[in-house]
Amino acid sequence: MDNSDLDKTLLKYLEVIATTNETKEIHLLNSISVMKIPEDVLKEFPEIKEKSISERKDHIESLVREVLPENLVKVSTVHIKEGAPSKAILKFVEAHNIDLIIMGRHKSFVGGGVLSNRLARRAACSLFIIPEGAEPNTGLLHVPCDFSPFSRIAMEEAIRVARKYKGVKIICQNVYTVPGGYHYSGKTYEEFAEVMRNNAEKNYKKFMSEIDHAGINLEVVYSLDTNDNPVTDIIDFAHENNPGAIFIGVKGRTSTAALFIGSRAEQLIQYNNDIPMMVVRPKGKNAGILDLIREI
Repeated sequence: MDNSDLDKTLLKYLEVIATTNETKEIHLLNSISVMKIPEDVLKEFPEIKEKSISERKDHIESLVREVLPENLVKVSTVHIKEGAPSKAILKFVEAHNIDLIIMGRHKSFVGGGVLSNRLARRAACSLFIIPEGAEPNTGLLHVPCDFSPFSRIAMEEAIRVARKYKGVKIICQNVYTVPGGYHYSGKTYEEFAEVMRNNAEKNYKKFMSEIDHAGINLEVVYSLDTNDNPVTDIIDFAHENNPGAIFIGVKGRTSTAALFIGSRAEQLIQYNNDIPMMVVRPKGKNAGILDLIREI
């Protein structure tokens, strides 16, 4: 929480998630800059720092009582921490064995995806990013899918969510690309695009055959990438269909390995500031440096 109007949006989502999942503990964290107060000033006003933190905490607790139902207020604790937000959050997540981070994102902030990406790289749990002004909506979930193990993680989480709510539809979007050397096959661009789509359809059937999706309202959409950037196709599709959330799966990362990341997941987090995004990571899964070397 950042003591702005975005906090109310986060609490609305928190109520929906916590109620459905029967959450037992809620930790509300606010990170403030380190207070650099001259010693002479502290001697004259020794309580200024403590009172400032206490005032911030009281404000957030008041907002929590205003927005959340009593049963969730009872299991909520407000924490005020000094320091850089990413470090404060990551230390807190580790210390308190957190299952899910819910964070807001201001649309007007330059570089608004930086903190989100840092947490997505390093936190050993899933991350739900809520844009400013978003409204809770579980009617439609969007899962970009390249049939990788990470796509499976995202799909399984979306299915888990769909089973908790009524009337949920999942759209699985596969973005396929025509390779640069297609003309050596003797086929036209359009003909080779059809070849790639047919291959994607086969891969989708195999992919879903290994996932329990019985009873789920599921639709698959195939999108031809025409600008060599699948991320824009995913974002454009989301803007056209306005899902309640985009689900993406990521591998665990250590802080050292994070230096080498340049994934599509990061691009989605960086450029999408309109649609809520669930970054799914099995809790506690962290990749070592050898895994990253294999990816380079």
